[in-house]
Amino acid sequence: MEFVGMVDQRGHLATDVRVQVADYLRTFAGRPVSIKVKQHRANRSDRANRYYFGVVVPMLAEFCGYDKDEMHETLAMKFLRIEDCPLTGAPRRKRTPKCDTQEFADYVDACIRLAAEHGVVIPEPGEVAA
Repeated sequence: MEFVGMVDQRGHLATDVRVQVADYLRTFAGRPVSIKVKQHRANRSDRANRYYFGVVVPMLAEFCGYDKDEMHETLAMKFLRIEDCPLTGAPRRKRTPKCDTQEFADYVDACIRLAAEHGVVIPEPGEVAA
């Protein structure tokens, strides 16, 4: 179960979230539980995902002569690189599902700019049905 809420300066959850959490915890009465707290990050929308995989990637793949998987991997390795594996030295990248809304938007924008630099005009999201 996931609960999303704001924490105030005293470290208290907003009342509505506290009530939801307490109600849920009652279902575990008498049993041990494990609780993990992390900062909430907005995930990219299905629409953004469809635009990237349905418009941006296929257009660049066609231009480069790649299949969609190859193109996605190439773009991700260019724009989402992280530190190489310390054991093998193999290149690594951040996985797109781990990107929050802003990171994914920045990534897609970088892909569109790269396309434009090579004369590939990617239509805006509102101009296509992705």
